[in-house]
Amino acid sequence: MSIFNRPLLAATGSPCLISGLFAGLIVSQAVSVTAAAQTVDTLQADARTTEGGTGQTVPPAPADNAYPADYFALYVPRTALDMVRRIPGFQITRGDTGRRGLGQGGANILINGERLTGKTDPFDQLSQIQAESVVEIRIRDGATLSIPGLSGQVADVTVERTRALKGTWEWNPQFRRRLEPNLTNGELTLSGELGEAGGLTYALTLRDYGFRSGARATETLRNADGVLFETRDEDFQNGAPQPGAALNLGWTPRPDHKANLNAEYWQFNFSRSARAVRTPVTSAGDDTLTFSGRGEDEWNLEMDADYEFPVLSGTLKFIGVLDRESSPTFNSFSRTSPRTGFLGASRFDQEAEETEVIGRAEYGWSPSEGRDWQIAAEGAFNELDVEQQLFLRRPGGVLEGQGLSAFNVSEDRAEASLTHSRPLGPRLDLQASAGVEYSSLSQSRLTGPQTEAREFVRPKGFVSSTYKVDDSFDIRARLEREVGQLNFFDFVAAVDLEDNLNRTSNFDLVPSQSWLGSVEFDKDFGDGNTFRIEFYGAVISDTVDRIPVGTDGDAVGNIGKAHRYGFDIVSTIKGDRWGLPGTELNIEFDWRDSSVDDPLLGFPRRLNGDKEIAYDVEYRHDVTGTDWAYGGSVSRFISAERFRLFSIDRNGVDGPNSSLFVEHKDVAGLTLRATLFNVLGNEEFFERTRFDGRRDAGIVRQTEEIKYNFGPILSLSVEGSF
Repeated sequence: MSIFNRPLLAATGSPCLISGLFAGLIVSQAVSVTAAAQTVDTLQADARTTEGGTGQTVPPAPADNAYPADYFALYVPRTALDMVRRIPGFQITRGDTGRRGLGQGGANILINGERLTGKTDPFDQLSQIQAESVVEIRIRDGATLSIPGLSGQVADVTVERTRALKGTWEWNPQFRRRLEPNLTNGELTLSGELGEAGGLTYALTLRDYGFRSGARATETLRNADGVLFETRDEDFQNGAPQPGAALNLGWTPRPDHKANLNAEYWQFNFSRSARAVRTPVTSAGDDTLTFSGRGEDEWNLEMDADYEFPVLSGTLKFIGVLDRESSPTFNSFSRTSPRTGFLGASRFDQEAEETEVIGRAEYGWSPSEGRDWQIAAEGAFNELDVEQQLFLRRPGGVLEGQGLSAFNVSEDRAEASLTHSRPLGPRLDLQASAGVEYSSLSQSRLTGPQTEAREFVRPKGFVSSTYKVDDSFDIRARLEREVGQLNFFDFVAAVDLEDNLNRTSNFDLVPSQSWLGSVEFDKDFGDGNTFRIEFYGAVISDTVDRIPVGTDGDAVGNIGKAHRYGFDIVSTIKGDRWGLPGTELNIEFDWRDSSVDDPLLGFPRRLNGDKEIAYDVEYRHDVTGTDWAYGGSVSRFISAERFRLFSIDRNGVDGPNSSLFVEHKDVAGLTLRATLFNVLGNEEFFERTRFDGRRDAGIVRQTEEIKYNFGPILSLSVEGSF
């Protein structure tokens, strides 16, 4: 439900565009005020009978958690993604993205009752389905399904395929102060069917999610007594074209046989440049000019496929995934004095190649109605190859290489699991899974001594249940044993040219293991009004955090046990019941705490950078009798400090993020939307405390604080279909 599900599209400040935005808001608000002056009875009658400019009535209340296509007509959706986002109280989760393998449930989206293939992004998959092809969307409970790992709310999108060629497109021009406009951000999707009915379906997407951004900032440096001794005025710009293409194929060669193939390729051509003037305050000396740059020419290829067919009294399914990523990057930094000239420069180059291959087989059968079994086996291979080189240039010298270093990190993994789903009564459903994982983790310095592989055997599994108190109130509980997914870059050393906060390699790193528990209460009050609260906790062993290595090394490693707990609230409030037709308020609020013993000083603290509080409140008004909609949002994310060997960092925003939007749903058949972000003019901040040695032995040397001023951001969007 959040309006921030897609990357923000930054834009700027044309006065006529901004005035047009607020003019639309004023007109829409005037219509709203006039409508609010009517009696409640009249408003309720309008909610049932009045047709808007789109010729659609206010959405009827869904029956039996099924949302027919006409429920969404008021919003004039273009894709299935637009429809799912308007389901009260529902949140899309990506599931396996960033998790270990394919056997942990996946995204909470089904298409015609089927799980998405491999690690397919549900946002991309839904955006490729035309809204007019959607028959209905039914909210189901994961514990009642025969899909291992799914729990909580699951959206099952029923799609009616068609042979006709259809397409959707969107264009998102971006404008922003002091930056060139970004005019190429957009997406085009073509879909249809070839051959006889039920034959080959296809969806082809071409897109560019490129962005440009920039800010000006002033950084202050103070000594241990709080005395300002240096200021730094910085101006930076960055951006990245992200062209890509995706192809999705579905094939039904004969009844009960299904095949899917998804392939996606995209580039990420990032560049960043920053110029700063460093001015001493308490000491004599010249200003220093610094220049830093970063670039990356990344390409990504993702492919996944599956084939499902009946065997004996059950169904056998094979799934394959291939991910490849190449990421050559560079970082540079130089210092110059206006009086004495060049002072020094450095450059750090890195070439990284990442590979993931997964194969999985699942066999499922149902011996009786409502009782499902599945046995699964999965194998995976992950690998990271990295080559790095540091270059230095001193006054009067040339750029000289400091030696090439190379690393390889790989993991072979196999797992097997047995999953069972069944009702335990007319109101209680249960799903349980037990499994075991074997993995072999190896790391090596290709330019130095080899490191032998380490082998692990770990249990995995979960128990998930749903108790249906009545037709509108569900209680869900889940207990899971999870093995974490490592970031292979954490094994590898890294160089920080600007701040001199380098990372040491650590080949002893192992995945964390966790016991996860949650209880969720989900209440539907009718007419689209929902409230859901989830309480959760985790006990983590082999916690991945920052650890000391040797006498002065700072690396990513394992620090023992940690605890994490919190609650999440998601609620939708529709205004129709209170005489405000077409209005809705969506609320998300998360609170979290965590505890781990600091590896240097032993005191309890939060996990590094862990979430503390996050909220997102979105208001929307689809004005009855018109094609206009308007609204806005406020949101914020507050995270904990990050502890390193010689420093403590914290970053965030000094107030809530804010936005206003106005939308017209039918301008010559197109949907036009203007959104003004950062209405309150917030600034991002970064704070750092540096010590003159390790935190356990040194004292505070200095504190640093910087604030980035981005200004207002205006985004335009034009959407159409054919």
